[in-house]
Amino acid sequence: QAIFGSRRCLRSGERVGARRVPGGKAMPLTFNFGEENRPELFEGKPKTPVTLISGFLGTGKTTLLKHLLENQDGVRIGVVVNDVAAVNIDSQLVRRYEKGLVEVAELQNGCVCCSSADDLFSAVQNIVMRSKEYVFEHIVVELSGVGEPEAVKKNWAIGLECTMPVALRTEVKRVITVVDASTFGQDWLDTRQAQERNEQVQGDRHDEKNKARLENVGQLLAEQVEWADVVLVNKIDMASPQELDTTIQVVSALNSRASMLQASHGKVAPRDALPEVPRGLKVVEGGEGEGFAWSQTSSSLTVRLFIEPSVKGRDIDFKVGPRTLRLGIRNRASPRLEGRLAGELRDVDEAMFEIEGSSASGEPRRCAVAALEKRRPGMWPALWDGSSATPSSAPPAASTSFCAGFGRGCGNPDCSHEGHQSRTKEMPNNRAQERFGIHSFTFQSRRPFSGARLEKLLKSWPTPRKQLFTLEELAASPVEQDAHSDMSVGETLRPVLRSKGFCWLDSEPLRQHLWAQAGKTLDVRPGDWWWAALDKEQLKFKVTYPGVEADYKMAKKEKWDKDVGDRRQELVFIGGPDMRERDIVPLLEACILTDIELKEYEDRTRQLKVPNDEFHVNGLLKNLGASEDQIAEINEKAEKSREEERSRRKQDREETDFLRSLGVGKDLETEDEEDVFEAID
Repeated sequence: QAIFGSRRCLRSGERVGARRVPGGKAMPLTFNFGEENRPELFEGKPKTPVTLISGFLGTGKTTLLKHLLENQDGVRIGVVVNDVAAVNIDSQLVRRYEKGLVEVAELQNGCVCCSSADDLFSAVQNIVMRSKEYVFEHIVVELSGVGEPEAVKKNWAIGLECTMPVALRTEVKRVITVVDASTFGQDWLDTRQAQERNEQVQGDRHDEKNKARLENVGQLLAEQVEWADVVLVNKIDMASPQELDTTIQVVSALNSRASMLQASHGKVAPRDALPEVPRGLKVVEGGEGEGFAWSQTSSSLTVRLFIEPSVKGRDIDFKVGPRTLRLGIRNRASPRLEGRLAGELRDVDEAMFEIEGSSASGEPRRCAVAALEKRRPGMWPALWDGSSATPSSAPPAASTSFCAGFGRGCGNPDCSHEGHQSRTKEMPNNRAQERFGIHSFTFQSRRPFSGARLEKLLKSWPTPRKQLFTLEELAASPVEQDAHSDMSVGETLRPVLRSKGFCWLDSEPLRQHLWAQAGKTLDVRPGDWWWAALDKEQLKFKVTYPGVEADYKMAKKEKWDKDVGDRRQELVFIGGPDMRERDIVPLLEACILTDIELKEYEDRTRQLKVPNDEFHVNGLLKNLGASEDQIAEINEKAEKSREEERSRRKQDREETDFLRSLGVGKDLETEDEEDVFEAID
């Protein structure tokens, strides 16, 4: 839900209020999510990292998820899936449930698609709110086969702007895309809709508002790889050497910044797949030091000082305060615990210690035990507050410390944390370029394309006839290398592996057009309005949409031209060794308007304005995902409500006039009942 005119979001069940002020104006609509969810309470606090797992059905997303759950010892993970049964919970995972290390939430309606923000937020929030005292260190979300990670990340940013509790406590830190090395070449040239491909593999359910389900398989595959922070090339045991090589090189070319992992059955080290646990969020259940041990629950702290059989209770030096602890043996420097605690204790005046264990053979080790109660429920990040503890009480480094580079590689050659060296062995980002000559360039211009000439060029674009893509298709041809001067349009464009970007067309001058080509698919379709085409009022309305103002500021900062604003041609081309910028650029420049055509274009479009159809409540509802039928139903209900209100007021006036005709209430003022605002919930 959204409130018009206020850059705030309203969730179901929240109350909205407004009041009249002198002059007939209304104060801004306000709301809140309760005292415990005030944004200022979360400033500077670490957030639970959320990892999105994307990829087509059948690539091994669920297998990867199950492997992560089974092998992340001691780390609490919350999971959101479409179907809990698909995770195939076994005895090992059941034990982790019982210890509170794993919690799985199933979506109630449909799949995790771009438009299912409410359902996804609700599932994640349920996990987060159930664990406020003992927070999860990771939350993993398995997207549907046609889920769009970029859209989910944007929804999270909008949720943060709207101060939604779940967005205040979590953030999307990583996207893992899983690809099947044995079918990648086929999927790259698959022209079916993504929904059709997924439903044939396994009856995948979709949110009907998810536009990605209608994209071609090859196009969505390219986008999923481009969105990723980590790409897992899975099922390498089922792929031929040629299929594996093709997958690795194409993925590297599409997304050189992503880390690449290779696996069979989704078996990768969790430290390589999951992001770093933020400092301050990492929870330890206990630790050991020189002659002592400690453990904690969300409500209590227990410390044990190991002692010799000759030590008596009167020899124990024990003192505890709300934030301090001292436990040792009188007149001895060690063993001893002494320092400022990481949290606050309660009932310290009643705190006591006991002697447990025995010196008899086979009995537990003898120790002085102090069981203390925490003032506030929650897990402490460590026993001591910073470095205030005495040296003898500092636990081993492995118990309480963790490297800031965990999960990414810290860059320290002397680091002893297991797994960091493996991150330095990732595939170099330029491997595809070095081995196969795969490279890229960007075409830019501040003049519009001739729609007619561009359409002619696109119709000449060569379409692969094969059903399986291989790297040989990008191999250099010595004959063609020497014949670039008279190459046909098809021969010039054949080496292009992927192209995408923004277009400015003279046939639709007010709208962006989105260019997207991958495999056998080439699509140029209308997008949003150019920012520069909006008038002042339309712009003010547009930036009230949650998450939109940041896009506008970015365009003003990075894409703005003093004459044409953000209107532009910006196309990225990725291809093999035969793809030559010097041959492709002239084809695109031939579609640019000439000086004479540009003058005619400017005269023709000078009075064109963006229509106001979507810059009111109906447009807002449409942009929020409402269908035409839903908008019509909302308008019908609103009109019915207004009619009922008019009828009620008419009846009130008639009754008032009748009473006044009898001499009742002559001194009463007529109330000004004019509406000065309208709120939508």
